[in-house]
Amino acid sequence: MKTSTIASAKTHLTKLIYDLDAGEPIHLTRHGRPVAVILSQADYQKLTCQNSTLFSAIKQWRNDFQSDAAFTDDELSELRQTNAPARDFSWD
Repeated sequence: MKTSTIASAKTHLTKLIYDLDAGEPIHLTRHGRPVAVILSQADYQKLTCQNSTLFSAIKQWRNDFQSDAAFTDDELSELRQTNAPARDFSWD
């Protein structure tokens, strides 16, 4: 896994782009913590391929969810049950 600080990436962007074409994604860090990933165009296309079964399934799920997501006020009140007794819970 190749990593680069954000400051270094700003200075060496052209080199990083050549590195992307030749291999794996580059992880960007800020103060030693990962904050972003730079992908090559080819890797990006693989992830967002419109013909992918997973992509189609997610897209269909989003469309279905948006159309059926509305709850009535009565349904929400039943789900919330604010005066219901607390459930027993144990980490065991």
